[in-house]
Amino acid sequence: DWVTEAAGLDTILFTPNVLYRNNGIAGAFLSNLKYIDVEKPEGYSEKAAQAIADESLQKTEETKETTTGQTAAASTEEQPNIFVIMNEAFSDLRVYGDFETSEDFMPFIDSLKENTVKGNLYVSVKGGNTANTEFEFLTGNSLAFLPAGSVAYQQFVKSDLPSLASHLGDLGYTTAALHPYRASGWNRNIVYPKLGFDAMYFQEDFQNATTCRGYVDDQSAFNKLIELYENKEDGQPLFAFEVTMQNHGGYSKEYKDLFPDIKINGYDSDAQQSTQVQATEKYLTLIKKTDSAFENLIEYFQNQKEKTIILMFGDHQPSDYICNPVMRLFGQDSSIRETSVDEMRKGYTVPFILWANYDIGDDEVEAISANYLSGYLMEKAGLPQTGYQSYLETLSEEYPVVTQHFFASAEDDGSVAFHEWSDETEDSSLKDYQILAYNNLCDSKHRISGFFEDDINAVSVTN
Repeated sequence: DWVTEAAGLDTILFTPNVLYRNNGIAGAFLSNLKYIDVEKPEGYSEKAAQAIADESLQKTEETKETTTGQTAAASTEEQPNIFVIMNEAFSDLRVYGDFETSEDFMPFIDSLKENTVKGNLYVSVKGGNTANTEFEFLTGNSLAFLPAGSVAYQQFVKSDLPSLASHLGDLGYTTAALHPYRASGWNRNIVYPKLGFDAMYFQEDFQNATTCRGYVDDQSAFNKLIELYENKEDGQPLFAFEVTMQNHGGYSKEYKDLFPDIKINGYDSDAQQSTQVQATEKYLTLIKKTDSAFENLIEYFQNQKEKTIILMFGDHQPSDYICNPVMRLFGQDSSIRETSVDEMRKGYTVPFILWANYDIGDDEVEAISANYLSGYLMEKAGLPQTGYQSYLETLSEEYPVVTQHFFASAEDDGSVAFHEWSDETEDSSLKDYQILAYNNLCDSKHRISGFFEDDINAVSVTN
């Protein structure tokens, strides 16, 4: 790393062509070497991974045998359409304290109650590296087991990898990935087919879209989902996964089409004019635009006959300079993030909202991490999980959060306790998770047959 610093090399992983342009061929090649290999977990072998999978499958079978009747999730007969929106830098800065603004910046989302599940989602990145959150969500793997600073889409997804998309495709869904920006960003045009998406839509496919700061805005992004729905065959279930661009970083500049309409209460007029406070107010204004666009999307599907589930979550919080003005209102600065894991975790918290146009109940989830969220979605949609998703659902009962920087354990009193990785116990079942994740991502030649791909009902324990 000292060589990288001394040579002034660009260490930001975005697209290979950018890295090669900034560092040169030799420099880019050398800077990528440290991300090439994932360290093999202690005790790893194909047989060890298979044994963990078999134990999980056995527990699932025993649970089925002792459970009487069907759960609400398991009783869904119609396959619902599933729309997942990973919204760029979408977060609720009230995690730092309940500050006041000139008007609500999430009025619709705050008002959603019926057939809605909301919660705190914990991610492994902050201020950037968007693709790592979608990797965790789509695959169930965690960044916790990859080299710090790596981007899975660029270093490790080199062949077909089981994902939510491939599983839903096996269940009969049409699958589509959407991103209203460049196809090459984070290698998405290469990775998405390997994850099992049937179709891809990028910037050039969003015709006549309205924009904000040069990016396709959320209203047009969501309209594209409606377009896919209206153009599909009646009764054919659709899974669409969209990564938005409207709220992308760069809030300090002056824009002709973005003004800080949302004002933060608590600053005097001089402070209100500071570049940093205005940047935060512009960010909150963008969040309000997302809220309005999401309201329009929900209102549309509220009136559709086909069962439909919509999940929206943030990929990460904005950069610290956006969060700092809110923290200052409570007498804090960025240094507090280093005082404890409970303070650090606030910077990796984003909201998720799961809504359906039919009865799924309503709930509040205190803590869940991105690697668990797709399995949770499958459960709420009443669809069969893979063996891996079922394993992760069970693991989440013990460890509801697993991220690159910390994890959380479920306590006997129902609370959630956060820990730094140095606190991990030697006999933790998280080590089993690491072995399975390694088998899934890094040992594809010996990947456990069926466990990561197939419906849990079709997977059997190895004799």
